[in-house]
Amino acid sequence: MSKKNNNDESENYELKKEYEAYKTLQDWVKTVPDTLKELEEKGETDKLIKYKKQVKLVLQKLEDIKFALEH
Repeated sequence: MSKKNNNDESENYELKKEYEAYKTLQDWVKTVPDTLKELEEKGETDKLIKYKKQVKLVLQKLEDIKFALEH
């Protein structure tokens, strides 16, 4: 194999990994509303605050991955 083919394969592998990570995070985000509601109903304020921070981090990561996939 030529060096170019190895680079292409490496880039394809990285894109596939990024896409899989993106899909996994997207699936997780779909569970957020139910989890937030559950934490609010239980009155678990500390867990709710930590979860909201986690959601923000995941959303930022989604944006980063989306940008990488588009460019």
